[in-house]
This record gives sequence, structure tokens and C-alpha cells, in this order.
Amino acid sequence: MQDHLCHKRAYILNAMYNDSRFAIYNYLYGLFYNVVTKNVYLVSEPQELTKADVEDGFIVLQVGNVVDESEFTREAYARVRCFVYAFIPTKSRGRVDDKKYGAFEESISAAVEAASKSGSGDYYIHEGSTLSADGANFTNADNVFYTYIKSFLVCIDK
Repeated sequence: MQDHLCHKRAYILNAMYNDSRFAIYNYLYGLFYNVVTKNVYLVSEPQELTKADVEDGFIVLQVGNVVDESEFTREAYARVRCFVYAFIPTKSRGRVDDKKYGAFEESISAAVEAASKSGSGDYYIHEGSTLSADGANFTNADNVFYTYIKSFLVCIDK
């Protein structure tokens, strides 16, 4: 009896979502690269900034924990909360550059909204799962940035 339960459990585990997390990062990269900015980084902030990063700002894409909701073998359905961190350079004396901030906010929101309306393919953004916030200031060398954060659920349906 116990052997049967172990076999059944192994069968269920084989149905779980096991694709690379970088497939999700590639999906996100495709949504935001050259739509928001060409300065896109995955996982975390870069240690060294380019001139374009400092002058124009940049975004960092992060993928949270994948929650597997698969029920049947050879099918994968999962969801994951993803984050877009926009790093917006300040104006003189550390003031927020409201034009750049607004441009980042609008272009990120437009990309998320467009992806949530398309709803096709292996990956899509769950409509109505979007949250946003202002983050803390980020300093790298002598460069100060304001951060804008957008998060949403990406659904994986394979």
C-alpha cells in the first residue's frame, strides 16, 4: 500500500511546472525592452552603471516564487508574481524628475495592460492583478534614483 502511495505521489510531482525561470524572464524582457527602455536588467540591480543608466534610468525585472496549480500530467498551469523596478534619475539637488517618472510609469503600465488584454500564448498577465508603489531611493556611487515598482501575476498555461 505504501509503495502505491509513493508511486502515485511521484506521478503527481511529474505533472508539476518545471520549466526554467529564465523562460519567464525572457517573456518579461520581451514585454519591456525598447518599450520602456533599452536599459533592462534581470534579477537584480547592476553593480556598475552605464552612462545611459545614469542619465536615462533603467528597469530591473524580478520573478517571485512559482505557484504550481497543475492538476493533470503533461499539463502545466502556474502563476508567479513578477516585479518591474524602475530606477529614475533625479534632477538637480535630488529632486524627483516628474517627467521621467511619469514616462516610466505610463510606459510600464501600458505594456502590462497590453499584455493582460492579449491573454494568449503560454504566458499572460492576469488582468486585475496589478499593484504599484513608490520605492525607496537607490544610490549607486554618486547617483541617486527614485524607484517606481509595478507587480502583477504572470500565468503559465502550457
